[in-house]
Amino acid sequence: MDNLDKLFYWRGIASEYYNYRGEKVAVSLQNRQRLLQAMGVNTDSAEAIAEQAYALDIEPWRNWFPPLLMSDASEKPQFTINVAPSDLHKTFYYEIFLEAGGARSGEFVPAACDEVGDYLYEGVRYTKRAIPVHEIPIGYHRLRVTHKEEASKTSNTQLVVVPPQAYTPDWVVQGKRPWGIIVQLYTLRSARNWGIGDFTDLKMLVTEAAEAGADMIGLNPLHALRSPIEHHCSPYSPSDRRFLNPLYIDPEIEPEYIKKTADILPILVRLRAQDKVAYAAVYSTKMAVFREMYAVFNANELEKNSPRAQKFRRFVSDSGESLQDFCLYQVLAETTGQEIDQLDEAQRKDAANRYAERIQFHAYLQWLADSQLEACQRHARERGMKLGLMRDLAVGADGGGAEVATNAHLFCRSAAVGAPPDPLAEKGQNWGLPPIDPATLRSTGFNHFINLLRANMAHCGALRIDHAMALMRLWWCPPGQTADFGAYVYYPFREMLGLLRLESVRNRCLVIGEDMGVVPAEFREALMRANVFTNKLFYFEKLQDGRFRPAQDYEPRALAMLTNHDVPTIASWWIGSDLQLRQKLNLLEEGVDYEEVLVQRDMEKLRLLEWLEARGLVKRDQFAALLAEPMRQTFAAALLHGVSQCASQLFVVQLEDLELLEEPVNVPGTSYQYPNWQRKLAVPLELLFSEERVQSLLRAIAMERG
Repeated sequence: MDNLDKLFYWRGIASEYYNYRGEKVAVSLQNRQRLLQAMGVNTDSAEAIAEQAYALDIEPWRNWFPPLLMSDASEKPQFTINVAPSDLHKTFYYEIFLEAGGARSGEFVPAACDEVGDYLYEGVRYTKRAIPVHEIPIGYHRLRVTHKEEASKTSNTQLVVVPPQAYTPDWVVQGKRPWGIIVQLYTLRSARNWGIGDFTDLKMLVTEAAEAGADMIGLNPLHALRSPIEHHCSPYSPSDRRFLNPLYIDPEIEPEYIKKTADILPILVRLRAQDKVAYAAVYSTKMAVFREMYAVFNANELEKNSPRAQKFRRFVSDSGESLQDFCLYQVLAETTGQEIDQLDEAQRKDAANRYAERIQFHAYLQWLADSQLEACQRHARERGMKLGLMRDLAVGADGGGAEVATNAHLFCRSAAVGAPPDPLAEKGQNWGLPPIDPATLRSTGFNHFINLLRANMAHCGALRIDHAMALMRLWWCPPGQTADFGAYVYYPFREMLGLLRLESVRNRCLVIGEDMGVVPAEFREALMRANVFTNKLFYFEKLQDGRFRPAQDYEPRALAMLTNHDVPTIASWWIGSDLQLRQKLNLLEEGVDYEEVLVQRDMEKLRLLEWLEARGLVKRDQFAALLAEPMRQTFAAALLHGVSQCASQLFVVQLEDLELLEEPVNVPGTSYQYPNWQRKLAVPLELLFSEERVQSLLRAIAMERG
């Protein structure tokens, strides 16, 4: 293996992949080199390549430990160490400082311990030895090893002991099959919100769903969005995945809110009446009120150091430097327009002092959002829900947002995450999200990944990970090229899956990995072993001959659903309005005739009716009438009831399908061509669950799910 190949290997850049047809596709040398350059790797000379290959390939063997060392609690307790031949027969002393207090210590001679790896370089054979220790609990511990003969030779690392499986609630083991509702929170209508669904709406939804027997509410990512928010409203392209969107705050339930019905009521009436979220108007209205609230909070609470002020200060302290960086980013974006990563340490400190009050205002908003979300989850558990809220973690963040700007060393801004060519996108997909450099992620001890998991597992019973394949690999689009010039870049899957299991157990949070699309069998097998649920979407669950998969054959450890935000609603799918829209937006695969697509859809509709017939939910003599008309409420209820019979232990219903909405909230593959992430639901919350047809359907699903 030459030095360039070593760089490709250690940077995770694959030389080939299997496309959606199962064909092996080679990635050109030029394309792989472009990705190396996007990672900041200098490939201009053989000397530069050799130097960087050495740093990734050989240098780790000259260090005793990497920045994070992982051990699996299901295996015999041990840690590994790299040693040179000169140290093989020397005596070492180790100390393990446990996270909860206490320590383990002992001595070892590497030569007397099992060898689990080796590396030969210029005639020198380095060896990796497994050092047995007493049992260590799961968690984050500190390991220090000292050369007994030379006390100055010492090394420290973080020793992480991970459980073999993610958190598994008792009801999973007992075989119970909870169900729930999924919704894009901002789409909720109510008689009281400010033109956008908020946390009080969410509480109301929890109440209604719990009364119907539901055990969970699935949400879109609640991440903070980039300004101007009307141009960056996708919850899947956020500014920062570690923090919350303050537009979800209900100002009226906070003690510092001063009621202003006379002047604000006409604005709120107008915002509520609109069919799409008017992000700019909602933002300006809410932010003006938030600033007034903060002034009251400052005078009545902070200056008096009240119990409420003390809670806020604890939140700020616990949130640490990342919250301060996020708030400074927010302040700079709304004042000078400066990018935080362009400031040196002195300039950043000066800005933090100069804008201290503004920074504290944004911290106050994060505290309110966090507190209101926490109250929603507490309310769900008090109402008897097994899971309560299911949050969603986006695969990446906007390149101009806070998460990337405050972690510039970690992200490769000139590249983008996407997908390889498929029938819907012959040039592949470029999602415009800068990827994390796997080598830097590893060298920084996975700190950012750990923080992401902790932030998104807070105040929920389950976390859905969008495009969970990112734990193993991501499709990187090189700068200045379409996505078909890209390649898969592999990530430290063992460590990332181990940390996911650990944080899941520590937070008592069930994990669902969204694994639709082209996914290697070994990835799904690893998720199953880890007790990470998979995600099943009815439209895609088909047999080889094109028939829909029988409900009893669904994967048990899975979250099943009829539709979600990325596919047409059932009403739209049934009448083919989604196909009309795709044709209008020029999104059909090149060379595919629209009439052929309609014929294919008619075949799918017939197969759907046959699937329902097999479930005893429609009769064959009804086929002609059903095919000749739009989807009716009774037919939609039969379909939702049928899918609820699946063997998957989790099942959710999208609110759009209860309302029989046709208009999509998102059309994949579009940006400016379609107003994504703006469409509201049609029926206010106060009315939807009072309808007898909805109550009847939910009762049937509740009975079906046991």
